[in-house]
Amino acid sequence: MGINKLKLYQLTRQSAFIWISSGVLAALLLGIGTAVSLLNRNRLDLFQKVVSAPADAREVPVEVSAPGAEGYTEDFVLRAVLEGLESSAPFYARLMDLSFMLYCMAPAAPVELPQLDSLTPAEQAVAQRLAACYSGPDKEAAVQALEALAEGEAPRHANFALAIVLMDRRETVRAVEALNREIELYNPRHAREQLVDVYLEAGRYDLLHALAKDPDYAAFFTPKVLQDIALAQLDWPMILKTLLPASYQNTRLGILLLALFSGLVWALLLMRFSGALSAAWKWLLPALLLGALSAHAALLSLFFQKNQLGFGFGLTVYQQLLYCLLIGLREEGLKLLFFVPLIPFLKNKNDLLILTAAGLVGLGFALEENISYFDASAGLSAMARFATANFLHIALTAMCGLSLARAVYHRGEDIQHAAATFILAVAIHGFYDAFLMVPALMSFAWLSYTVFVLMGYQYFGWLKHLRDEWQEPFSITASFTYGVILVTGFSYILLAWEAGPGLALQAVVGQAVSTAIILVMFYREIPEAID
Repeated sequence: MGINKLKLYQLTRQSAFIWISSGVLAALLLGIGTAVSLLNRNRLDLFQKVVSAPADAREVPVEVSAPGAEGYTEDFVLRAVLEGLESSAPFYARLMDLSFMLYCMAPAAPVELPQLDSLTPAEQAVAQRLAACYSGPDKEAAVQALEALAEGEAPRHANFALAIVLMDRRETVRAVEALNREIELYNPRHAREQLVDVYLEAGRYDLLHALAKDPDYAAFFTPKVLQDIALAQLDWPMILKTLLPASYQNTRLGILLLALFSGLVWALLLMRFSGALSAAWKWLLPALLLGALSAHAALLSLFFQKNQLGFGFGLTVYQQLLYCLLIGLREEGLKLLFFVPLIPFLKNKNDLLILTAAGLVGLGFALEENISYFDASAGLSAMARFATANFLHIALTAMCGLSLARAVYHRGEDIQHAAATFILAVAIHGFYDAFLMVPALMSFAWLSYTVFVLMGYQYFGWLKHLRDEWQEPFSITASFTYGVILVTGFSYILLAWEAGPGLALQAVVGQAVSTAIILVMFYREIPEAID
């Protein structure tokens, strides 16, 4: 070991060095995220503060105050509304933002708009009538006033604004009528697109099939829309055709890069765990691709379970628990099935390499799954999933894969051990999800951490048994620490761009606190002595 490697070995095993270097890296990423967020001039800061409330206000009837409405002063409401209306977005988009924001805030006092230079007199009238439908005590009268504005030779956007209000009030038939009037008068693209969405939500597939033949509507029949129609009608050829395109529809580049980077960090850690980089690298790409394909197969299996068999989450605790166990059975079974093609090529390889290759298949599944989760949370869930769900998929698939490979190589001698390992993996996965998903068990959500930690101990126990020495020049503890910080930092940058640095920092810190116990488990189990 040369002098440089010796210094690196010593430094990366000193807790002081890891703490200081981690702090510098975190501060650098924090600065980059804050600076980048200032470049987004179209971000509506007050709008983000409103819609970042934890509960979904649209699940509440329009007459009921939405969760989080307390504390919104009249001044704050008006400033948020004005900021939204004066943005550079198209006017119809500003109307949709306005309705969503006021729905969330449910202000008790009527919102009175001053004359805005950014709006024409007709746009001002539409915005004022729309705002009145979500604020103040007499919303019915406000809806009637908007209906009066939308009659006859109505100004542009009046019927579209009315349709927004009616959709929030679950009056689908009247919302369709308003959209059709807007289309008849002005034929705007956004109204035609909204009409497709309303028909889809209402299950009017006969009307959707008619619209699909109209060239003016062809662009709105995206793979996701076609998939939703196919699922409702159990059109399996179309479901298969749209499976991949619908999965990546509207995926933002930043989210895709974050998911890929998070996967790359875990791949590097698995390489470090294996201790034999040159032997493990050749399995990286095929294992990740097989894992990604297993994620799509799992989605297809879910469609079959819910749409063909009609078995969803259910209302009873029994049904919900069974649903979670089926998640474990489906995902663990398919990951293992897609690992099978690698088994013939891994024959005569050491068990540590087989464990790593199987873990990479699990990582491929997690990477593919991360794209949708990251997109739904604007990247916020990156840190939590990095430490929990990603490792869950890696560890369970690694242990099941090695057990199955041993059974195959030994011609069935270890089949009982492979079966027991698989059953345990399904139970761990199912109960981990159940404690987070089943309402009756949510008060015991801390048990999901218990299940996870026990699974982590088992995986690291296998790893320590298969690997004798852990003396790399650059410590795995430091690698893991920097990986966590980089993934968290990049998620902060994305979230700061969307919502501003204040909200982004608050959200990321919350994620860090919630996953602290899991991170402690990793530091305890990585077999290195840190001074």
